[in-house]
Amino acid sequence: MSERLMIWGEDKLEQSPWFDADWYRGQYPDVAWSGMSPEEHYLRLGESWGRCPGPHFDPEWYLAQYPDVAQVGMSPLLHFIIHGETEGRLPCELQAQAWDVALWAQQVSAATCLQALEALQNSGSLPEASLAGFAMARWHAGQGDWQAAGDCLARRPAGELALPRHVGPLLLAVEAFGRSGQLAMAWQAMSALQRRAAALVDTHLAVSNLLAWLGEYLPEAPASLQFEWQQQRLAWINAAWRQHGLGTIGLANTAHALGLDNLHGHAASRGSGRESQASPLVSVIVPVYNAADTLPTALRSLAEQRDVALEVIVIDDASDDASASVVDAFAERDARFRVLRQPVNQGAYAARNRGVAEARGDMITVHDSDDWSHPEKLATQVRGLMRHPEWMACCSHWVRTSPALIFSCWRMEQGWSYRNVSSLMFRRRVFETLGYWDEVRAEADTEYYYRIRAAFGIQSVGEVLPGVPLSFGRQAEDSLTSVGRTHLVTQFHGARADYRRASQSWHAQARDPADLFLPRKPEQRPFEVPAVLLP
Repeated sequence: MSERLMIWGEDKLEQSPWFDADWYRGQYPDVAWSGMSPEEHYLRLGESWGRCPGPHFDPEWYLAQYPDVAQVGMSPLLHFIIHGETEGRLPCELQAQAWDVALWAQQVSAATCLQALEALQNSGSLPEASLAGFAMARWHAGQGDWQAAGDCLARRPAGELALPRHVGPLLLAVEAFGRSGQLAMAWQAMSALQRRAAALVDTHLAVSNLLAWLGEYLPEAPASLQFEWQQQRLAWINAAWRQHGLGTIGLANTAHALGLDNLHGHAASRGSGRESQASPLVSVIVPVYNAADTLPTALRSLAEQRDVALEVIVIDDASDDASASVVDAFAERDARFRVLRQPVNQGAYAARNRGVAEARGDMITVHDSDDWSHPEKLATQVRGLMRHPEWMACCSHWVRTSPALIFSCWRMEQGWSYRNVSSLMFRRRVFETLGYWDEVRAEADTEYYYRIRAAFGIQSVGEVLPGVPLSFGRQAEDSLTSVGRTHLVTQFHGARADYRRASQSWHAQARDPADLFLPRKPEQRPFEVPAVLLP
């Protein structure tokens, strides 16, 4: 480490609670004889000798837990201070983390895990108590018990050693207090969030949520005030996009309330059309099964895509509702839309595979029949691929929402907006090399994403505008991600976790990208799949 970097590192340690100079001197008496400050001694000698900088940071554990830190050759303590804290990494082995893992993996009864976490929170010892409070709060939130979630967060101790250090706990506090009607507490949490991360997109969305809850819990408010709150909600959502150079949206019908099914891209914000003429053709595959109520929103958002050459291939998977007539109406009005019909219901990934076999585009992506996309989503991803020839594919981010545009997520991590694997847009070469999606009931999106990375390298899949949601994902109680043995929680223990382990073992065995080619109807599966995920 150069002298300049050494001085910089010492300053970082002096300002961080994770380096305890008094503890370090007391633990290692030879520091006093060295003639160096505790910070300098640790960086020059102590860390390489395996010493700890304080009672709450274990460098050896940190390197073992996060191998990417060892790969870059950076001081584990400096990495944690500069990057790890805000990324949600831990400084040492913590009991609260172990109980949190056991809770979600259903390795031990929920009552036992919650009892242990409660004891840790009541101990008041940081960082264990703060992490335990967050763990319990997000579990209760996942169960829909917002009062209990708020109680855990209200009792959660604060301090420089409180974990996690990202904004997830503040966002969860806004939501828990807002949904349980504790609006004063919600606004206090909102103020703290704005002080911490005013420019964060999720902060804008949280304000929009709070304004919606005002209307819900104060129904006696004058209609003029309710209208003003709605206008402010839309303004906060638009501000999140505007600060990243994206166009704004309005209401499709101004006589109706703000909601997922009443969004419209402003025509005035559209480009000249020159970009769409220069754009490579993008094929968007939309599997549809009994989605007549939500399909108009999804297809309208695709019809409003700007500055991109487009074909939309809708595959009707033998719907028995009015989905077919909805699709036919769009196809009659817009030549970019065409319809394929499955003779019998075969599932979303079989429908996608039929669509990709018919796709003419140089770039291919998918779109669910109940989601909405910002008018510049596809063009943003196309630009990403054109500017990064090393990318074979790219994703955008999204946020989950109710039909009334209340934003949330099923399990709080660092925030509400996160990578949307279903937005994966890939070059035709990817399809020619790797073939089709696995025709299972869930997880094939994620498998294809990791198959691309395994075949072409981890840098081959990029992300555009991380943290900025370019899609709204509709939350539905009866979706595969919300119920039964395919619930998202099974990614920790159960069907999804088993599928991921098996598929990634197949990926790891490949010596050449062609080894990962998956035919549309393989004679033999390349890896085992839990029976519950088979079609």
